[in-house]
Amino acid sequence: MRSLGLVAGLLTATTGCGPQVGAWLYTLGLVPDEKVAAEYKLPDGPVLILVDDNQGLVQPPLARRALVEALGEELKKHNAAGEVTTNEELARLRRSAPDFDELSIRQVGRRANADTVLWINVEDFSVEDDLELLASPARFVVRLKVFNARADDKRDLRLWPREREGRFVTITVSPHDIRECKKMADVHRKIAAVMANKTARLFYDHTIER
Repeated sequence: MRSLGLVAGLLTATTGCGPQVGAWLYTLGLVPDEKVAAEYKLPDGPVLILVDDNQGLVQPPLARRALVEALGEELKKHNAAGEVTTNEELARLRRSAPDFDELSIRQVGRRANADTVLWINVEDFSVEDDLELLASPARFVVRLKVFNARADDKRDLRLWPREREGRFVTITVSPHDIRECKKMADVHRKIAAVMANKTARLFYDHTIER
């Protein structure tokens, strides 16, 4: 009740001074957290996370595999997805299908027994090799599309987003955070974890703390 009384007092004393009220509320820690709705909620049923890197930007491809694992965990943690295809299952599928790289997204999804495919294409990936002298932030940019693997009509294949080019997600990781890693594999996992966190939030309601 103290907080509500304090807010009321501030509003009474500063009528017409909206920006000042906002600044005082922020300073006092009374600004409410921001509730953000999911941009899209994945349908029920098994989900396949498929990361494509046609340009070979992620070398070695550690961050690609780490992104599949971390994003799957984030989606399940926040009840945004139930069953998610693992890296191991996807690897077995690749070994059993010599024509894997020629399959359509719908075909891959069906072979993985998934109802929904979360397709992620790598658009940019950059991180300096020398961890000790690293001065620039790491950068990871991906493009997302969600497909219905069970669709019989191609017109029903795309679920989200409406934009033809897809939904772009960009993250950076500071040099300080990168230098905390002992080896490059750890760097890739950290970058993937940051991307997974930001990407997963597109698919579930969440709160941004003030």
